[in-house]
Parts: sequence; structure tokens; C-alpha cells
Amino acid sequence: MNHNPNQPHSAFSRYRFITILVILLLIVGLVIGRLFYLAEVDKSFLQNKGMMEADHPLVVPAYRGLILDRNGIPVAISAPIDNIVFDPKVLVQSPASWEQLANNPDLGLSYNQIKAMVLAHSKSQYLVAKRNLPPNVAQEVNAMQIPGVYIEKKHESFYPYGPALAQLLGFTDYNDTGQDALELAFNGKLQALNGRELVTENAIGQVLTVDSVIRPPVDGSTLILSIDSRIQYIAYQALQEEVTSTQAISGSAVVIDPQTGEVLAAVSYPSFNPNSYADRSGSNVKDRAITDTFEPGSTMKVITMTAALESGKYTATTPIDTNPGFFFVDGHRIHDDGNYGLIDTTGVLTKSSNVGISKIALSLPRQSVYNMFLNYGIGSAPSGMYPGEATGFMYPEDSMGDFQFATMTFGYSVSVSLLQIARVYATIANDGVILPVSFLKLSAPPSGTRIMSPKTDTTLIQMLETVTGQGGTGILANTPGYIVAGKTGTAHQAAPQGGYYKNRYNTLFVGIVPADHPRLVIAVRIDDPQGHFNSLGGVSAAPVFSKIAGQSMHILGVPPDKSQVNQVLYKSQQQLLEEVSEA
Repeated sequence: MNHNPNQPHSAFSRYRFITILVILLLIVGLVIGRLFYLAEVDKSFLQNKGMMEADHPLVVPAYRGLILDRNGIPVAISAPIDNIVFDPKVLVQSPASWEQLANNPDLGLSYNQIKAMVLAHSKSQYLVAKRNLPPNVAQEVNAMQIPGVYIEKKHESFYPYGPALAQLLGFTDYNDTGQDALELAFNGKLQALNGRELVTENAIGQVLTVDSVIRPPVDGSTLILSIDSRIQYIAYQALQEEVTSTQAISGSAVVIDPQTGEVLAAVSYPSFNPNSYADRSGSNVKDRAITDTFEPGSTMKVITMTAALESGKYTATTPIDTNPGFFFVDGHRIHDDGNYGLIDTTGVLTKSSNVGISKIALSLPRQSVYNMFLNYGIGSAPSGMYPGEATGFMYPEDSMGDFQFATMTFGYSVSVSLLQIARVYATIANDGVILPVSFLKLSAPPSGTRIMSPKTDTTLIQMLETVTGQGGTGILANTPGYIVAGKTGTAHQAAPQGGYYKNRYNTLFVGIVPADHPRLVIAVRIDDPQGHFNSLGGVSAAPVFSKIAGQSMHILGVPPDKSQVNQVLYKSQQQLLEEVSEA
């Protein structure tokens, strides 16, 4: 028997091949089995591993432009905020994580709320679950390392002065886009442009690498307002006190620098909290000082008096017979609160005589008086900067009869905003030159239009000084240390169905301080104050002027030049109020 030396070797090779093949088949089987298990039994493992590192575009938030007051104080700030964002497509696979999230009391979401959100958006990969969280709460949630839950960094406008500046500034939406007032008017300048980067993040939203910059973030530009936040706050507080004490519907105030036309304050009370989304609706959102119109009463008499002095037919001492305290025009009765008898043109303003101003107006060419109203800006927007800014209303000159024309000259049959009234008196305080109104800080005074001679302007200021003197209707507007020139106004409110309410009034005072070298013009309106004497502009609006003027003069460092009218001459507050009401 011959021995084959290759036979054992061939058998060994065959066994080794079979063994290796079996091992490989086992390995392949294990891999296939593991893949089947992961794919069908334990899907979360693959999902979690797939999420450990993910490339995707990331929004890089930019800052909305700051809004500063004229002194560089921030009044609107773009502040960083944290939102909690869900990826429902991931969370829907992990109901256990819903319970984890619900157990965090600071997040403020119940299990049912989370379940409803996730199931309702199960095919989405982006859902803002909670907005504006404090950074520590957001970090707590982030530290839970729940797949499909991450922090979104954004910016949102914050308003440090709250209600005092809310109506003037407006607010932004969730995307930090201006929605109202100056935020809306200057949104193009303030708006930021968010950037985008392609990044690699881990499962808990941490950026591992920035792979490329798709678009860099661009911050918005800074806006510098004409507003003095200190004076704005003073005006807000003064209005709050008066509206509360007189149980009025509202109060408004405007403060203007007459040399530049810059608005230093424009405020109404009640207001709203701009830092609360829930408070950003209703009538309190609008700045009534700028948007609301009304019949302004006797504050308009100064316009007719301007036309009278410019005509050359009248001087400050021209006698006017107001006996017996009323007269008829086209069968309608025009009357004063009392019989002032024979007074001069200055007395017409001092006593606020409807009879006197009507007789003066009817003695002049109607077109000259009407044009003076237009020259003072009645019927046109004072600035054109503010959304919803009122233009006021005047009837066409050729459509008015004598009675309607006469009533226009003492503030009826014409509607204006408080800002427009302030502009009228700012023109007088600026030597008779009318300027456009500005809500932005100016580097130099704008060019204006002269609407009266310097002589007429000087005479008007002297006449208006008597209104705040003893026996004038505006004595309560006196401000310790400063000469005040101004005018009261009291007007019945128009009823929606026509005619006027018998016992509802707009009460006003508009003043210039100091009268001999004007720094400020302040206009105040109180809407329907309650109480017998409070229905007079000299009682409810004039003291608000005094509060704003006194504190503002101190803030601006304007040295005092005189003492106030000695109100101690009156034996009691009641006697003083009666004197004002009878003036």
C-alpha cells in the first residue's frame, strides 16, 4: 500500500476552510441579527447614535439696534433670551422623556401639555415649546440631556422704563420686528439680520465645530431719540396722580423744545407694560397725545388773536365790548361764563372770552383767520414720523356759516391732537417761526417758516402771561421761580350720536416756560375729570403743567428768575378755585 504524503495536509486544509467559513457565517449572522434587533427592537439606540453628531445650519442671532434717549440712556435694549425647542420627530419615539420634562417644575409644562405638543407636531423637527426662559432654567433643561430637546438663543427687546415710555416706543414681536409706534416707524434702521452657520452639534445641542459661515450676523443701527427720559417719567407721574385723583378717563402731556421742535416727552396715562405680551393690546397701547383728536376749546383763541394782531386792526389794548356776556350769530347764542363787560384784547385771553374772540374774528376777513389756522399746522401731521399720527380736521372755509366759523375761533368745529396744540405754542415760543416736530435728536435746528412778525409774537407772549397772573384762568399753572405764559381750555366732549355731552369735558392747559426766554412748551389734557371745579382746564390741567415745568426746569438747570404769583392772598383753596372758575 502506497502512502500519499499530501492526503493529511489536504484534509487539514479542508477542515480549516470549513471552520473559517463557519466562523465568518456566525459573525455575519451576529451582525445581521444585531442590526435586525436595533432596527426593529431597540430603535432608540440607532436614533441616539445618529443624533450624537449632526450637521445642520444654525441661526446666529444678531442684536436689534439700541434705542437711546437724547442723553444716551438706553430705553429699548435687545436682550438675549433662551427658548426651549422640541424636535417632535425624535420625542415622539421616547414617551419616557415627556415624564422627565414634566417633572421639571421650572419648565412649567405638564405631561399632558408635552404629549399634546409632540403628537400634534410629530412630523416636525422644530417646535418652540417655551419662550423667554431665564438662563438658569434653560440650562437645567439642557443638562437633562434629553434627545430632541435643546436651547435656542435669541434676542428680544426689553424696555427698562416700562409704561412711562411704552406708548411712544411701541414693541417688537417674537422675531424682534417692530410692531407699533417708533419701533415700527424705524424698524428698517433698527432691524437686525440674523446670521447662519453650518455647524456640527451633539445630542444635547452643543456646537462641536463650525464648519462654515453661510451668512454673518448684522446688528441693527442705534436710534437716538429727542426724548428726555427724565422729563417723560416726570410727565407720566404727574398725569398718573391727576387722573387718579380726579377719576378721569385718561391724561396726556407733550413737552417740546421750541427752539428745535424736538419732542422731549409725549405720554399718556393709563399706559401698558411693554415687557408683557399679554398687555400689548387695547386702547392703552396708543399714545393719545399723538394719535387722538378732540375739539380743543379756548387754547385755539391764540390763533385768532395772531390773525387779529397781524391785521393791524387790533393791538393788545384795543377795547372789546362783551356786554351782556352773550350775543347771537345766525340765530345761535355764543356766551361767556359771566359778563366781562368792556375789556381789551388782552382781557379776551385773560378771561378766555368766547364773545370777545368771536367778535374779533367776525370783524376780520374770514380767509385771513382760516389761513392762520393752516399756517399753524392745523390739518397737517406735525412730524410725519409716528404711525397713526393725527392730522386733525378743519371744515373747508367756504362751507362754514358765520356761527360755525365763530365757534372754530374758540376751539369748536375743529379737531386737533395735543401734539398739534403744543406745536402752536412752540411757534409762539420760537419768535413766530414754525418748525417741523421731531422725535429724533437733531444736531442743529431745522429751517422753519415765519408765520407772524416778531412784534406780534412778543405781544402774544405778554398777553398770555396775564392768563397765569392774578385774576387769570391759569393761575394754578404758576411755577415757583419762573414766568409762565399760557392758555387754559375747557371744551364739552362731542357725543357720537351728534351734539355734545352736558357734563363731559376735555380740560387743557398749554404753557411756555420761562416766558421771557422760552426753554419748554408743555401741553396737558385731562379727559373727563370728575368733580365740580375739575371740569375746568385751569383747575385740572394747569397744576399738572406746573409739576412738569418745575421739575423739568430743575433737571435742565434753568436758573429761576422770579417768584410765583402769591397764592397765599387767597384765604382758602376753595376761594382760589372759585376765583379761577370766575376768571
